[in-house]
Amino acid sequence: MTETSRALEIPAARREPQGPARWLRANWILAVGLVLIGLQLWWKAGFLGRSFFRLDDYYYLERASTMGLSWGFLTWVNGSQLNVVGAAIAWLTQQSSPDDWSLATLVTLLLLGATCLALLRMLRTLFGDRPWVLLLLALYMLDPLSLPGLSWWTVALEQLPMQLAIFCAVDAHVRYLRTRRYSRAVAAAAAMAVAMASGVQGAATPLLLFVLTSAFFTPGTWSRALWPALREHWRAWTLYVALAAGYLVFYVSQLDASPAPSGPPATVASDLTYAGTLLRKTFLPGAFGGPWRWAGVGVQALTSPPAALIWASGAVGLVVVLASLMRAWRVWQAWAMLAGWTVVVDIAAVAFGRSGLIAGVVQGLSARYAWDATGILVLCLGLSFLPLVDGAAPWRTSRRLSRPELAATTTLVTAIIIGSLWSFYDYPPDLAAASARGYIATARVALDQAPAGTVIVDAPTPSGVTGGLFGPVTSTSSVLSPLLAGLPGSRPRFVTQPDGTIDNLREFNSLGQLVPAGIVGVVSPARPAGKSCWNSGASIAVIPLTSVATSATTLRIGFLAGSQGRVLVSYGGRTRVLSVEAGLHSGYLPVQGSSGAVLVQPLSGPLPCIGDVEAGGLLPASTGPAVPATPVAG
Repeated sequence: MTETSRALEIPAARREPQGPARWLRANWILAVGLVLIGLQLWWKAGFLGRSFFRLDDYYYLERASTMGLSWGFLTWVNGSQLNVVGAAIAWLTQQSSPDDWSLATLVTLLLLGATCLALLRMLRTLFGDRPWVLLLLALYMLDPLSLPGLSWWTVALEQLPMQLAIFCAVDAHVRYLRTRRYSRAVAAAAAMAVAMASGVQGAATPLLLFVLTSAFFTPGTWSRALWPALREHWRAWTLYVALAAGYLVFYVSQLDASPAPSGPPATVASDLTYAGTLLRKTFLPGAFGGPWRWAGVGVQALTSPPAALIWASGAVGLVVVLASLMRAWRVWQAWAMLAGWTVVVDIAAVAFGRSGLIAGVVQGLSARYAWDATGILVLCLGLSFLPLVDGAAPWRTSRRLSRPELAATTTLVTAIIIGSLWSFYDYPPDLAAASARGYIATARVALDQAPAGTVIVDAPTPSGVTGGLFGPVTSTSSVLSPLLAGLPGSRPRFVTQPDGTIDNLREFNSLGQLVPAGIVGVVSPARPAGKSCWNSGASIAVIPLTSVATSATTLRIGFLAGSQGRVLVSYGGRTRVLSVEAGLHSGYLPVQGSSGAVLVQPLSGPLPCIGDVEAGGLLPASTGPAVPATPVAG
């Protein structure tokens, strides 16, 4: 055989993929993770599209518009929560497009995507590019406990930045432990600061990092590893603890300066009920794809798991823990980390700010209080079943699962995925969200089309718009003031009680349209025959009412004046001054008490021609021109 023929028999070298194909082959875990995150964002976008601003969201919207990016707004404590990051984000969105749910949805999705990316980076830093990392990521993204909080913008602005920052802090701290570069510890501290600026629960991050360091990155038993972990990384702990201590001092000072929560403080028994309900009926069923069933609607939906799921989740949870301990006994430290986080962050911190007005069992069924624990659960699952990359734990192994173990794991994961999807599609949408969107959209058009200087009666906003919120923010001036555009002198203005000469007084109806404001109550009878005014030829006008007006709050007087002036109006034993303008107008005065007649006498200038009088309460008129003529669909 010749040399040429032998050379022909040598197989050709296999071509290595180039460009994008080569990158995908080397980074397929990252690529698949990005695809999963993208699919989740598309999925959650449809979910958020059926929601709208509810409850405390209007506090943020109104304060962001009226207070601006001030120190008082950023450090405002709402229900024991100090959320500087969320307040800043709310201000930015209000500056871009006020009361715009589409923009709020985009912001929520961006935060959710960034949080999932931070989780993927943290998992890859801890465990490397293993396929199991994708499973942990998927379990976090499928978690049904996130649904009520994700659709409630106030909660999303607190939870998503906080979870994002915690994942970044863990990632940066682990990189510091491996490289001993102090800049990594500074990066972890910066992320920790963002977590604390998003919610007081972020102050527990140093404790989480210390447990992670002493249990999984320091040789020896946990009890013997505590002091070496402190001694070797004292500079990092000093930085972390100083930051957390400074934050807690500032938080307490702001808490003392804020209004006390309404209602009596919660009792110890109520707190224990909250803790037991949260663990048994919310967190454990949620960890296995529950609750499967919900009570209530929208952001106020509560978990309502079947009794079988409650017991099954507890039993399966115990089996999972025991299985991890059989693989490596010392992983009990991961479960201790999860238990500690749940007790400190989701039970103690929440109980600290609880009001006795809300029953402990109701608050325990609120899934948003266990949302943050899902990320910690994913971290602890990885620590219990996956070997660390460069971890100081020689007892960790990466042995393959046996066939029975693989079958059991596959069955459990499949059940969790199916349960999560079932819980998602069973989640009750907020049926009032569409009407709320329509109300805000219609009011936006109404304020834009209203003539300059229009006066609007400030009345309560329909409860379906705000979600049943109570307090000053429920007034139309607070809910809709962010939509006012233009100079203060030319744009519409709200009045709690009309006082003075006002033409075409308007009020918002239940659909968000501006309609004439009419008085429902008692009116003056028809004028005597041959008289165009009640005061024809007299210096004082006495206008009778068809009956005694009781509980009236507003008095309207129709008049024709030849010049400006002032008159004295007596009703119910009280006298007030009304300034009149030249021409045919309506004058309004706030009144109280009962009366069967109204007396008008001049104070300066001639007495106008008094045409009619009405006493009662202001309500949107069912007839008359509406702006816009047709409500905007929600």
